[in-house]
Amino acid sequence: MNKSGLQRWLQDYCEGIAQVVAGLAVTTRDNHVTPRAAWPPDGRLTEQLLGSAQSAIRRDMPVLVVPALATGAIQFNRVIAVPLRADRQIVGALALAVLTEGSAEADQLLKDLVDASANVSLSDDVAGSASRSGYAPALLQLVDSFSRQRGLRDSAWAVVTELLPVLGANRAALGVLQGSALQVIAISGISFFKPEQDLVRLMTAAMYEAGDQGVLVVYPSRPTDRVRLTLAHATLHQLSAMPVASVPLIHQQRLVGVLTVEWQGVASAPAVALPVLESLGQTLAPLVDLTERAERTWAQRCMDTARRYRARLTAARDPVPKLLVGTVVFVFLLLTLLPLDYRIGAPARVEGAEQRVVAAAMDGYLHRTFVKPGDTVRAGMLLVELANQDLLLEERKWASALAQHENAYAAALARSDRTQFVIAQGRAIEADAQLKLVQQQLARTRLVAPIDGTVIKGDLGQMLGAPVQKGDVLLTIAPTERYRLIVEVDERDIAEIAVGQRGQLALTSAPSEKLPLAVTRVTPVAVVRDGRNTFEIEATASPAGTPLRPGLQGIAKIVVGERSGAWIVGHRAWDWLRLTLWSWGI
Repeated sequence: MNKSGLQRWLQDYCEGIAQVVAGLAVTTRDNHVTPRAAWPPDGRLTEQLLGSAQSAIRRDMPVLVVPALATGAIQFNRVIAVPLRADRQIVGALALAVLTEGSAEADQLLKDLVDASANVSLSDDVAGSASRSGYAPALLQLVDSFSRQRGLRDSAWAVVTELLPVLGANRAALGVLQGSALQVIAISGISFFKPEQDLVRLMTAAMYEAGDQGVLVVYPSRPTDRVRLTLAHATLHQLSAMPVASVPLIHQQRLVGVLTVEWQGVASAPAVALPVLESLGQTLAPLVDLTERAERTWAQRCMDTARRYRARLTAARDPVPKLLVGTVVFVFLLLTLLPLDYRIGAPARVEGAEQRVVAAAMDGYLHRTFVKPGDTVRAGMLLVELANQDLLLEERKWASALAQHENAYAAALARSDRTQFVIAQGRAIEADAQLKLVQQQLARTRLVAPIDGTVIKGDLGQMLGAPVQKGDVLLTIAPTERYRLIVEVDERDIAEIAVGQRGQLALTSAPSEKLPLAVTRVTPVAVVRDGRNTFEIEATASPAGTPLRPGLQGIAKIVVGERSGAWIVGHRAWDWLRLTLWSWGI
C-alpha cells in the first residue's frame, strides 16, 4: 500500500466511526518513526498521537492512553494505538484520538482497530523506501566520518578510504579549491605525496577538467553518456589502466572541490556507482566548503573578501559596486577638503552662582522642618526647628538664679554690707551671662534662610527626631535667578578651550532645545570623575523657553575652530598612536 492509498484508508476508517476525532499512521525503520498519513490532513494532533504510536511499536502490543489534559480545538479523552506487522516484523503503527463516554466503549474501539489493522500492509511502502535508499546508510556513514575528524585533510582521508568498499573502487582522491588553485589533499592508500608526482599531477588535471565543466566526467565513456571533454581523464587512464570518474563538489553555484574515483578489473565505471558518487558529491560539497573556510587564516579571508568585491566592481552589468566606490571617494574628498566647525563635547551641569548652607549651630535633635528640596524661600524665613525643651528649662533656671542674686544684691546694699554686696553682684552678673547664653542657644534652634533662593538639597522630612551635631549641613540653598554652567572637559581637549569661546547646551530635560553658551573661566585644576581626568570649565548659558535651575544636566558642545572633516574623525586615533609609539621609544 503506497502513501496515497494509506491516506485514503485512514480517512475512510476515521470518517466511518463517530467517536474518532483524529488518526495517524507511521512507519518505522532503524528505530526511526516517520509519519505517513494523518487525518484530519492538517495534522493538528500529530504530536499527541506520535507518542502513543511509538509506545505501541516499542511494546509490540496495543496501547490505550488517557491524556492528562486535552487542549486545542479538537477535544478527545482517549488515545488508542496498535502496531502493524509485515513478515512477523513491526513496520509501523496506527494511532487514533477518540472521544468516548467510558472505558468499555474505548476498549471496543481498540478491539475494532486491532481487527482493522490486519488489512493494512506497509510492506510495499517500506520495501520501496529501502530499495530507493540502499546506499543511504553508507552515505550517512561517510558524512559522519568526515564530520568526526578535526582537520580538512584528516576528514578527506577518512572519506576517500571508507568510500572504496561502498563503490567497489580501487582508488579515490579528493581535491579542494584553495584560493584559485585546485589541490589534491587526500589519496586513498597514500599517506604522503608531492604535487610533482605524475599520479598527483594527472589527477589534478582530471579534477580541473571536471570542475571546469561542472558535471560528472567518466572515462571510458558509455554509449549513452553525453559528450564531455575527457583529455585529462584519458591521460590518467593511460597511466593507471583503470576506469576513472570525477564529480565536482559545487556549493552555492561555486566549485569547492572535486572527487575522483578509479576502479580496477572492470572495463568501465559501474553504472550503479555513478549516481551514488553524484549524491556523495552533493552531500560533501557544503561540508568541504565550511571546513575549508574555517581553516583559512585572517590574511586569506581578507584576500577572499577583496577578490570578491573586485569581481563585483569589474562586473560590467553591476553598477552598484561602482556607485558605492564613487560615493566613498566623494565622501572622503569632502571630509578632507571641506572645513567644518570642530566642536568639543562634554557633560555639563547647572549650579547656582553661589550656594549657602544651613547648618546645625549646636548639638541637638531635629524637631520640625518647614521646607523640602525644590521649595522657594525668602531671606529670614523659618526653615528648621531643633528641639528646645532642655534649653527652656535651662533658661528658667538661670532666670530664677538671676532674680535671687539681684535680691541678695539689693539686701546687702540696704544693710551697707559691702562684702555681701560684692559677692551678690558677681553672682548676679554670672547668672545674667548664662541666661543670655541660653537665650542665644534658644534662638539658634530656629534656623532661617540666609538668602532668597531655592532649596536644592536636604530632605529632612524622614529625619524628624534624629540627633544632629554642631556643624552638620541640613539644607543647601541656591539663588533662583543666578546660576553658572560647569562643563567637564576631558584632558585631551583642554588645550583647545579658551575664555570667550561659544557653543551650545542640550539639557537632558529638553534635548531638542539648544541653548547658547559662552566660556567664562578655565579652571586649571583637574578632577577625576568616572575614571576620567577632567577639567571643570565655567560658562554662562542663555535660557530660552526652558528655565534653568540648579541640578539640571546635559551635554555641552564648544566650538573651538575650523578643521577638516578627516582631521575631526581621525585625530583621536592619530594622537593615541603617536603617544603609544613615543612611550615605546619609537
